Amino acid sequence: MGDAIYFRSDRNGEFNIYSYDTKTKAIKQLTTHADYPVMDLSTGDGKIIYEQAGYLHILDPKKGKPQKTDHRRGGRSDRNAQPLRQGLAIHPRRGVIASAARAALEFRGEIVTVPAEKGDARNLTNTPAVHERSPIWSPDGKQIAYFSDESGEYELHVRAQDGKGEVKKYKLTGAGFYDDPAWSPDSQKISFADNSWSLYWIDLKTGVSKKIGSEALYGPSRARTIQHAWSPDSKWIAYTLNSKAYIQTVYAYSIETDKSQAITDGLSEVSEPVFDESGKYLYFFSSTDAGPVKDWFAMSNADMRATRNIYLAVLRKELPSPLAKESDEEKGAPAKEEKPKEAAKPADSFRIDFDGMNQRILSLPIPAGNYSNLQAGPAGQFFLPRGPAVARSGRTWSGWRRRAAIFAPLVRPEQAQG
Repeated sequence: MGDAIYFRSDRNGEFNIYSYDTKTKAIKQLTTHADYPVMDLSTGDGKIIYEQAGYLHILDPKKGKPQKTDHRRGGRSDRNAQPLRQGLAIHPRRGVIASAARAALEFRGEIVTVPAEKGDARNLTNTPAVHERSPIWSPDGKQIAYFSDESGEYELHVRAQDGKGEVKKYKLTGAGFYDDPAWSPDSQKISFADNSWSLYWIDLKTGVSKKIGSEALYGPSRARTIQHAWSPDSKWIAYTLNSKAYIQTVYAYSIETDKSQAITDGLSEVSEPVFDESGKYLYFFSSTDAGPVKDWFAMSNADMRATRNIYLAVLRKELPSPLAKESDEEKGAPAKEEKPKEAAKPADSFRIDFDGMNQRILSLPIPAGNYSNLQAGPAGQFFLPRGPAVARSGRTWSGWRRRAAIFAPLVRPEQAQG
């Protein structure tokens, strides 16, 4: 701005605003905040606006003294802002139930719920000496589950969403540092991952947990490797694991048989499987150019880019393709006497027919791109954010921001639009 460059620096202990004069080369400290860091600088009308301690401040470089405004930004200035933002994503797995009357979030090691409009924030745990994390709201809206190290090792805790009553505590048998919990639709089971890159599920009625699978190969980010989602009937879990060739495959695990079977063939990189609400389809991302990019330790792939497409697997063999073209036909005059129609047969319960599955996987008519965070909506619909082209399997070293979100109803190819 003008002849000066303004920037943040913690060279004196806390992040403050400094200026660099491009003519004299002089550096000058303009703010002296000592409690919380300065964040998010922006300029306009010859002034600088920034966030500090949850408030917006305006700095006029000519006057030199910042003015604190009355506008708050909900704790963004705290160093624990990242977990707070993650806890407010609009998805049952990430803290918000369907009614969205309240949101559950993790903040400074506490589990807090906040109202959308009326009421006060509610600290459910209030345990300064204990670290709680990864809250999820049950689909029926009655309970909140989270991980707590109250015992010295992380365990699963489940309590009423209003904070009343006793906390149910479940000792887990994995490698610790659990995360990414997901409720089953019937609010009776939870799947989760551990520090050994293994996937588990636990029956909340019996407290018995079982291991589903483990990663054989490690990389820089487990979150993008073991991804899991429950079927509408709460009896199956779709998840991803890498093959020995370091290519992810989608599997379906049966709660009843304690066995897994592959959905995809391992010839393309697949990720983020989610079931359609109808139980007819399984959505997932697939990439045919991710192989070289996945070798995260190699500098040779620094300029390579990976793209994804959205695919759909028809789970039952008698179901028609949802992308089949339709054709209007002349039906002729109706018969004079028609027999009464038979009563409709009850819908089949959820099931997966693995025989011939590779012939029932379809590429949806959406252009390839940098998609992530695939989420199922109402039956026949799904949502996916789209970001800019990036390297290293969808992630740059400095991170990325979502640029657009796509709402994709399941329609015929000629009707599909981005």
